[in-house]
Amino acid sequence: MKKTKNFFITGTDTDIGKTYVSALLYKGLKNYGCDYYKPVQSGAKSILTSDVGFVSNFNKIIPQEKMCTYSFKEPVSPHLASEISGVNIDLKKILEYFSIEKENFTLVEGAGGLYTPLVRNKVYIFNLIKLLDLPVIVVCSTKIGTINHTMLTIEFLKNKNIKIHSIIFNNYTSQFYETDNIKVILEESKIKNFLIVKKDQKSIPLEEINKIFNIK
Repeated sequence: MKKTKNFFITGTDTDIGKTYVSALLYKGLKNYGCDYYKPVQSGAKSILTSDVGFVSNFNKIIPQEKMCTYSFKEPVSPHLASEISGVNIDLKKILEYFSIEKENFTLVEGAGGLYTPLVRNKVYIFNLIKLLDLPVIVVCSTKIGTINHTMLTIEFLKNKNIKIHSIIFNNYTSQFYETDNIKVILEESKIKNFLIVKKDQKSIPLEEINKIFNIK
């Protein structure tokens, strides 16, 4: 691929399945050339038990240090984890990852949701997205409550003039109300680019990967 394609993966909440979806997307894109990058992660005792470790193990690749800039052991918000460790999160170090033009697709996974703080009272995930200037893939659930959480996330992104690339509905179990939740969100948001990931899905069909990333 000649044109660099970078995407920021965020979620409507923590534990919504960003890492699982990242692993699936990486698997679908790796034949085209794909990199995974987690700027900041917390609750990681080692690289093998981290989000980087999960994505690597899922795709049978060796995890590398360059796949994450800041990794903290405490399972708390990144700003607090960094304070506990005594290591300040410097956005310039994260930008260094993109200092060299990339030929591959690059999936950048955020921590928590858009308002997750990286530096207390100063820097949040949405600030990082703005700085990187990347289109966003929104991961949401299909369970009860997702309409409210997802629409608030979408409206916030629009308010901050952050481009939304797509929505991925995660952990779908074919319940009638889940189908209706998806329908309402798509109608209200008017977003056409989306994927539905079923519970425990092991891969995304190539035609769906090609469609969502406009690969011809």
